[in-house]
Amino acid sequence: MGMSKRTKKVKSAGRFGPRYGRRIRKDVVAIEEKMRRKHKCPRCERRSVKRIGTGIWRCSKCGLTFAGGAYLPQTPAGIVAARSVRLSSERAERAAAEEAHVSPPKPQSVEDLQSESSASLEGENNMLLAREREME
Repeated sequence: MGMSKRTKKVKSAGRFGPRYGRRIRKDVVAIEEKMRRKHKCPRCERRSVKRIGTGIWRCSKCGLTFAGGAYLPQTPAGIVAARSVRLSSERAERAAAEEAHVSPPKPQSVEDLQSESSASLEGENNMLLAREREME
C-alpha cells in the first residue's frame, strides 16, 4: 500500500487528526487561510505584506515592517481606533479654522495651480519692471 492517503478536505487542520472537534478545526483553517494570504501595505498600497512573526508584518515591496494583529495586519479594533483618531484630528482642524475665521483650503486641480503660478510669475515680473523704472 505504501504511504497513507493525504487529506484535502480538512486542509491545514489535518495535523490535528480527530482531536479538538470538527468546528474548532474548521475555525483554525479559516483563520490560517486569512493569515497566510498577502495583505495590503499601509505605505505603498500593494498586496505584498506577509507575516514574519506573531503580530509582526513586512511588506516585501517597500520593506516596511510594522506591528499589527496576531493573525491579520489590521484588526477590527485597530481600524476603529484609527478612524476615531482621524476624525478627532479633523474636528480639531475645523475648530481651529473656525476660531481663526478662515475656511480650510480647498483642494485645487492641477490646471488651477498652473494658472495661479503663471499669474504670480507675471505679477512678479511686472513688479520687477516697475522697480527698475523707479530706479532710473
